[in-house]
Amino acid sequence: MNPHVLSVIIPIYNAEKHLAEALSSVLSQTGKETEIILIDDGSRDRSLEICRELARNDERIQVISQTNGGPGAARNAGLKIARGEYIQFVDSDDTMTDGAIGALLKSIQGNDLAIAHFNILLNGQAINRGYVQGEQNLKREDFLQALAKRPGSYYYSALWNKLYRHDIIRDNGLRFDCGLRWGEDFAFNMAYYGYVERVGFVPKPVYNYRRSLKGQTWRTMFTFGKSIAIKARLYQDLKALYVKHGVFERYRLHIYRYVFNVTVSQ
Repeated sequence: MNPHVLSVIIPIYNAEKHLAEALSSVLSQTGKETEIILIDDGSRDRSLEICRELARNDERIQVISQTNGGPGAARNAGLKIARGEYIQFVDSDDTMTDGAIGALLKSIQGNDLAIAHFNILLNGQAINRGYVQGEQNLKREDFLQALAKRPGSYYYSALWNKLYRHDIIRDNGLRFDCGLRWGEDFAFNMAYYGYVERVGFVPKPVYNYRRSLKGQTWRTMFTFGKSIAIKARLYQDLKALYVKHGVFERYRLHIYRYVFNVTVSQ
C-alpha cells in the first residue's frame, strides 16, 4: 500500500531569496506521509545547494536537478516520480498559510478536486481573493457554470490554490505543455477539469501569492504576436472542456469572452 498521502511539487529557478521560507511553510504542516519534491530547473544561484542541504536534514525532501526547461518541464519531472495519493503544486517564492494543507485534504474527500481562497501579497498587503463562498461541494454541472464566469482568474487557472487527485493525473496521462511560454497552468487545469465529477471549495486562504511585475512570465505574456497565439490555444482548451461535456452552446458567449480578457485577470 502506498504510504504517501501527499506529494508537494515545487519547481525552482533562481529562488534562493525566498526558497527557505517557502519550504518552511510546507514542512511545518506535513508529516512523514508527505513527500516534497524539489526540482531545480537549471538555477544559476545557490538554489540547488540550498535544496540539497535541506534534503540532508529532512527525509521527506527529494531533489531533482535538470537543465532549464521552464516550470512546466520541472513539474512534469516531479509528476514522473510522485507517489502521493494527492498532488499539490507550490511555487518557490510563495508560502502556504497555516493549516492550509489540512483544509485542502479535508475538502477533497469525496471529491475530485479542492479549490481554495488565496492571498495576493502586494505593496505590503495581503488581499483575500476567491469566488465560491463557504465550504461547498459542487457537482460538475454547477462547477462548469461557475468556471464559465471567470475562467482566466487565478482562482480557477492557477495551480497553487488547489489539490489534485494523483490517479486522475496518472490514469489520463495529464502533463504540462512545455511548448507554452505562459498559460501552461491554465491548459493543465482545463484538461484536468475534464475528468472532474465533484469539486470541494475552501473559503480559507491557503496560499500567499507574491505578485510581481518582474520576470520572464510577465515579459513574454505581453509580446503581442506570441500572446495572441497562446491565448487562441488556451481558448481552444477551454472550449474543448465544454464541448466534451455537451454544454458549449449554453456557455458559448462566456467562453468566447475569455479571448478578450487578460488571462491573469482577477
